Amino acid sequence: MMKVLIIGGTGNISRGIVAALLDRNHEVVLFNRGQHIDQPPPDVRVILGDRQNRDDFETKVSAENWDAVIDMISFNAEDAASALRACQGRVGHFVQCSTVMTYGPPFSGINLPETAPLQGTSGYGLNKVAADNLLLEAHARDGFPVTIFKPSYTHGPGMNLLRQVGGDGSWIDRLRKGKPILSAGDGLNYFQFLASRDAGVAFTEILGKSECFGEIYNIVHPQARTWDEWHRAAAEAIGVDIKIVHVPQETLIAMSPERFSGLRGNFGHTQIFSHEKLAAVLPEFSPQIPVTESVAENIAWMDKHNRVPDSDAYDFEDRIIEVIRNLPRIR
Repeated sequence: MMKVLIIGGTGNISRGIVAALLDRNHEVVLFNRGQHIDQPPPDVRVILGDRQNRDDFETKVSAENWDAVIDMISFNAEDAASALRACQGRVGHFVQCSTVMTYGPPFSGINLPETAPLQGTSGYGLNKVAADNLLLEAHARDGFPVTIFKPSYTHGPGMNLLRQVGGDGSWIDRLRKGKPILSAGDGLNYFQFLASRDAGVAFTEILGKSECFGEIYNIVHPQARTWDEWHRAAAEAIGVDIKIVHVPQETLIAMSPERFSGLRGNFGHTQIFSHEKLAAVLPEFSPQIPVTESVAENIAWMDKHNRVPDSDAYDFEDRIIEVIRNLPRIR
């Protein structure tokens, strides 16, 4: 049995980690502000605090020794430096949750390995690079036992089910009411969609593997899916048919830059990352949860917490679809 601290511990991926740790009879402790809408399982201890209060965070974390620490909410070099001060000499294995957004966009290709260029341009990706580098430098300098995990889109209870063109959860209501939904381009951009319960297994099984210290691993579903396949999985999960209206990405952005410009920064690009390095050290790790099952769990959580707004209150998508459908056809 290991004593494992999760910094954060209540979000989407964290839920999968907590479940996997408890399934393996590990002692689980969380450090967070205690403000999440869902409470952790009753057999999980919570240390209350805000990591941005550096002195309080470092005092509380350094007061105990940990077999492993998993940092789910380190978003910049300052966060990582604080975690390093708190854990140096008191942790057997430290896992930093980073992101594939460190690789782009723009991305240098497909099936990207962990050695791919770090060329992300978003503040989120750049700050994660800085956090990762600080911890890897501590490993090279002092042997700090860090492993970097880079997830792609990981879904499950704890956050809204996302769609390609963004927005809130009202797209689920649209599907239920038989309304068409928008898709950017031809809907054939590829992405990797991993269930949080599957991700939790990998985060748990990596713990204690000293050969993984100082290493970076992509944690992604080995099967890439198109966004249209993803949207169809959502429809299948709630038992409805789906109508998809494809609109060129740049047309959507021109129609509403404030609504759709985020496509350029993330979901508007094909993103496929190699899982082979992680598979080599965790051959027992293979995503097991059918996509319709994991998507249904995600939507059930949204329903429970009223995260599916009434789509009738917003006609913006309907107006775009009407414009597109009424465009004159070139013969």
